[in-house]
Amino acid sequence: MDNATLHFTDAFVNLVCGATCFTLWLNQRKDACLGFWGCGLLIYGLMNSLFPFAPDTPLWNGFGFTVLNVANIVMWGGYRIFDGKPPITRTLGALLPAPLALCVITGVLTRDWETAERMALLTYCVASTAQVVYVIAGRVGLFGPRSISGGIVLLNIAAILITTFTGNRWLAGDAGESLFLLTDHLVTIVFTLAVIAMVGERDYRTVLRTAHRDPLTGTLNRSGLADAIGKGASVRTLLLIDFDHFKQINDRFGHDGGDEVLRAFAGRMSHIVRPSDLLVRLGGEEFLVATDISSDQHAEALAERIRLAAKEKAVQIGEAAIPFTVSIGLAMRRQQEDLDQAIKRADRALYRAKEAGRDRVSTADLPVPQFEPQSRTGASFHPLPATDG
Repeated sequence: MDNATLHFTDAFVNLVCGATCFTLWLNQRKDACLGFWGCGLLIYGLMNSLFPFAPDTPLWNGFGFTVLNVANIVMWGGYRIFDGKPPITRTLGALLPAPLALCVITGVLTRDWETAERMALLTYCVASTAQVVYVIAGRVGLFGPRSISGGIVLLNIAAILITTFTGNRWLAGDAGESLFLLTDHLVTIVFTLAVIAMVGERDYRTVLRTAHRDPLTGTLNRSGLADAIGKGASVRTLLLIDFDHFKQINDRFGHDGGDEVLRAFAGRMSHIVRPSDLLVRLGGEEFLVATDISSDQHAEALAERIRLAAKEKAVQIGEAAIPFTVSIGLAMRRQQEDLDQAIKRADRALYRAKEAGRDRVSTADLPVPQFEPQSRTGASFHPLPATDG
């Protein structure tokens, strides 16, 4: 197969892969990154289809490398969109004409147009390498699709440099061009599969995150708790938390007010619990903190901080201030005790805290501290009859 044919097949592969990415974007407009990757591949393919008919001159080749550089920067923009950033910065915009500009400047200054042509190629390779560095720096895993998409471009850059600057007769001239074109076939296919897999991997992670998170508060849900424990999370202590008189909050301020209280409480909790602790909304107004704390004193101190954080400040909604308190049942997990059994003991402790007057911490198997709830500064709150939690 001669090089002219390889140019056509390489152009065809780029066009098909570009059209694939572009079609996926048309069917899923939120993924503009696919549109950028598709456009980059289409530009690359169109340029490759012109090479067999173009004059082999330094200026034309410098122009060709510039067009390929534009394609690469457009694809770089796709990665930036994928990362939630603007696609083209001023720096990237300035790099667009760089190969041809340096080719012309070098040729005019040195009168050595062969060196000028190589300067254009090197500029293209440097810009491509910078793109790869950006791509790999943002990888999720060492061998994930993003790493593959960046690594395969490095193979393309290596093929260009080896076939251009080597003195070996097997890697120079027509043989070197054939090697580069065959490599480019492989690079284009693997790159396209990798970036499409990137989008799929991200969507899969989003689905998992959504499946394991409570949409109102952003805390874990029951499924998220089970997943974390399945992955080896250590649970030594359980704090079962329930809002006091939450039904009356909904009755007074509406369900929007109740939802805002739940969100505010989850936000306060995020500043109290450790990153290793599991904060779970079990449902309704009931939360669970599962932690690896093994000291009963430290566990009780954590429960007290949570209780005080709840009553520290009323939640403001418009002109209304919504004060609230919580009751907490604490259970230290016994050796070899099933998690469900530990939760049941925490639930019994929570029930005892409710019976004892609410707004307090009750530890399983220990007496409930008896005290009257303290009023909050700047917010009047009159407990209503115990018709709900």
